[in-house]
Amino acid sequence: MKLLLVALLFVATVQLSFSQKPVKLFNGKNLKNWEIVLKEESAGTAVFYVHEGILNASGTPFGYIRTKQQFENYELTLEWRWAGEPTNSGVLLHIVGNDGVWPHCIEAQLMNQNAGDLVLMQTGAKATVQNQSFEIKEGDRWASVIKKQQDSSENKPGEWNSYRIVSHNGKLELFVNGVLQNTASSFSPNKGYIGLQSEGSQIQFRNIMLKKLRK
Repeated sequence: MKLLLVALLFVATVQLSFSQKPVKLFNGKNLKNWEIVLKEESAGTAVFYVHEGILNASGTPFGYIRTKQQFENYELTLEWRWAGEPTNSGVLLHIVGNDGVWPHCIEAQLMNQNAGDLVLMQTGAKATVQNQSFEIKEGDRWASVIKKQQDSSENKPGEWNSYRIVSHNGKLELFVNGVLQNTASSFSPNKGYIGLQSEGSQIQFRNIMLKKLRK
């Protein structure tokens, strides 16, 4: 019986790993599947909270909320809008290493009018965009911005926008409201946690879905 249970668990795990059905990273009810990382730890749920099925980030103090599970080879979709003055935020991809306000990762920018930029964060982060290699080396500034390839495709502040982010077999694509804004290859880190930033003013998120892709 024990061997049968182990075999069934193995089959279920394999099926989940290659599932083509999107799963909800945010359940619309609470933040039980997320970890909060802030400059001021005591702020906690005053910064990230759920109201009427929407995940809110107040904007101050700076920090992020991240998944408890690491991901690679996926399609991530989400919606965001500014609840007040449009300022700055981002979707943090492949967070690795120690948690901190500015972690080692690649950011899919959400700064107003700059959604679609790629931001490399911390030493070792790298990517190739339009045949040009970018890398943060020891002694460099902690972040490097790779500009989006098209004019802004964002909606007016207060309206919902969509992000579609595909990270698959060494290729990264960022779509803002259906417009391909950036494509990268040979990027690192290429696996890790996924986070959403508090960085300026109140921003809201909903419909955060992830579909695992086959290698």
